[in-house]
Amino acid sequence: MRICVGVENLDFDAAHYTKGISDKCMNIHGHTFKVSVEVCGDIHQDTGMVIDFGILKNVLKKIINEYDHTIIVPKKDMDKIIIKGPFKSKIKVIDYPEATTEYIALDIAKRVKEELGLYVKVKLYEGSRNYVVVELD
Repeated sequence: MRICVGVENLDFDAAHYTKGISDKCMNIHGHTFKVSVEVCGDIHQDTGMVIDFGILKNVLKKIINEYDHTIIVPKKDMDKIIIKGPFKSKIKVIDYPEATTEYIALDIAKRVKEELGLYVKVKLYEGSRNYVVVELD
């Protein structure tokens, strides 16, 4: 038996660039990302819960706050980037080959797994129709 607890539709806004099927994806462009997370485990006898929803929400909010209103950049490109202007520029560096939705979802899933030590499933929407699912045992 597997008991899962989930939180849906937390969101963040961020920009990235990717090697897509067209060159336009290499332009810095932004999305509203929506993330849903499930964790699975045993029901604790003392609480009657796998995990308190509040704990799961707080862990997820802490992780996605690092992404919110940033430019997501793969670590390999950091020495090539120069951003100047009369604006703030917060960069979120990820240690993956590309800043794709797949790698962003994987990073979120790994971070939740590290924090909670439970099976985790992350569903990350890029916009309203496109999504990636990552599951980690």
